[in-house]
Amino acid sequence: MAETKPIFTLDGLLAKTPDAFKPIVAKYGPAFVAMTAQEFYEWLELLILGNDAAAWRKLLAKMPNADLLAAWKEQGKKWAEAADKNASRISLQKEAVLAVLKVLLAAALSMVGL
Repeated sequence: MAETKPIFTLDGLLAKTPDAFKPIVAKYGPAFVAMTAQEFYEWLELLILGNDAAAWRKLLAKMPNADLLAAWKEQGKKWAEAADKNASRISLQKEAVLAVLKVLLAAALSMVGL
């Protein structure tokens, strides 16, 4: 049967953390403390596979402050909207450059008599 008891304590994590990183552990440590060994393994596997966004969502879901996950999701929507807007701008720029190149090609061909 899978282990269900927490594998960390917040004091234990803080004791092993360099001073520079203690504020981060103090903020996110409660989420790690709430994880079982299996959940921690699954979280690490997400990171190893490069699925950072899913790993962060999983971590934030364990946080005692549910507002963090809602804020994360809202920020993600804003990033996606900004990425879509940027992609549209890049596409329009490419179309404009291509149109100018077509005109220049037509002009060059007419100058050489083709």
